[in-house]
Amino acid sequence: METQDHIDRVVAKWKRERPDYNLAPVEIIGRTGRIMEYVDRALEAKFEEFGISRATFDVLATLRRGGPPYRMTQRDLMHSLLRTSGSMSLRIDTLEREGLVTRVQDREDRRLVFVTLSPKGSNLLDNVVPEHLANETALIAGLSTAEREQLRSLLRKWLVSLEENESHGPQLHFGMTLLDARASLMKRRAVGLPDVNGILVHSVEPGSRAEEMGFRKGDLICTIEGLEVGSLAELRKALNRPRPQIKRFKIMRGSEGIEI
Repeated sequence: METQDHIDRVVAKWKRERPDYNLAPVEIIGRTGRIMEYVDRALEAKFEEFGISRATFDVLATLRRGGPPYRMTQRDLMHSLLRTSGSMSLRIDTLEREGLVTRVQDREDRRLVFVTLSPKGSNLLDNVVPEHLANETALIAGLSTAEREQLRSLLRKWLVSLEENESHGPQLHFGMTLLDARASLMKRRAVGLPDVNGILVHSVEPGSRAEEMGFRKGDLICTIEGLEVGSLAELRKALNRPRPQIKRFKIMRGSEGIEI
């Protein structure tokens, strides 16, 4: 008989109480979450041996694997690690004080801040990474080589599906989260605003470039340099045009048209 785990016992109780529930997702999501609890504890314990946190390791490793000169803008680093501008700024402050990174403003655009891995940070990684990989290898020791390959393939398939779904949902540009055209239309209708083609600003991060540019939550981006923005793909295309470098946005703020 197969050994039961915690999720088996949870599912059995629900089946007894509510046999009408479809509990198949719990068998996957529940196990994934519980496994990550064990993984997180083990990873944090290993990083603590070197006097760092997992968050510190993530920043240093992201800079290191990018290759020479081991430098990224703070904004790109924030997006890569899926962090907010505020939390990333505080983290970089700490790493800078510890001498693990350096941070400088771009000479031409003072809004751009570059974060560079320091020699001390690079040396620390050289010591941590082999131990970290050995730790991760130990965590998957309960699976055979064939099972690991099968799991790797399934996890990749799952993650790709989630990433593709997200690409049709909220998008982050300049520190503002944007909704697709259909969701934008429904949001405006919900508050009684007229139907206008465009992309809705769902949120604006404090201190971001979007806030500096004057965007607000609820703004509807209609055109960029005269090009209609009826989808996220059209928005990206308009933003990626090389000229002009400084682009004009026409937006609807409520029922009022303005230019940014």
